[in-house]
Amino acid sequence: MHDDAPRLLVVAHGTASVAGSATTAALIDAVRAARPSIAVDLCFLDVARPRLADVLDDRPTVVVPLLLSTGYHVQTDIPAAVAPHPAVRVARHLGPDDRLVDALADRLGPVPAAARLVLVGAGSSRVEARVELDETARRLGARFGRDVPAFTLGEDLTRRFADLAPVSVATYLLAEGQFVDTLRAAVDGRGTVAPPLGVHPALVELVWHRYDEALSSGPVDSVGFAAP
Repeated sequence: MHDDAPRLLVVAHGTASVAGSATTAALIDAVRAARPSIAVDLCFLDVARPRLADVLDDRPTVVVPLLLSTGYHVQTDIPAAVAPHPAVRVARHLGPDDRLVDALADRLGPVPAAARLVLVGAGSSRVEARVELDETARRLGARFGRDVPAFTLGEDLTRRFADLAPVSVATYLLAEGQFVDTLRAAVDGRGTVAPPLGVHPALVELVWHRYDEALSSGPVDSVGFAAP
């Protein structure tokens, strides 16, 4: 990439958690360090500021959603914010991807043979999000050579884990916050909960991969982007 490459604008969901916000900031620092010649900015969809609409302008920009699955933000909020800005292209959200499986496996570490390995994500009302979560669970299961059921935080996890205990939970969340706290409370002695994905080299690589995909999806137009 050249110094005049389009800006990378990472859009995260946003959290009220101090630890979660610090993790997001540290991840963006790692993303910047990977390609220091390209401008990298961070914005949010909810809770924190600046918001996506506040930082969009006429600069050539690639928006990379720091979101593991599709949902309302991916399908509605982001396209609506970007629509008035012809020099902005939106990359695909992060999952499913084998790099995320790499990070999940690292966070899990060795899984005891007696433990039931499960994947837990935030969940969404969108059918596509469930399909993506199940695909990530399938890939994680292939990595560990065992069947991995996928659950969401919208389910009765306390009951689920009681039926499967002891469990080893792969945390399909990006950072600390209310969702991770809820997950740990649901396990409550029935097994272990891996840390969220956090700042991981595979996640940094994936953010840049999504950026590159957005720039190489067709003939380049007059503002330096691949035509839709």
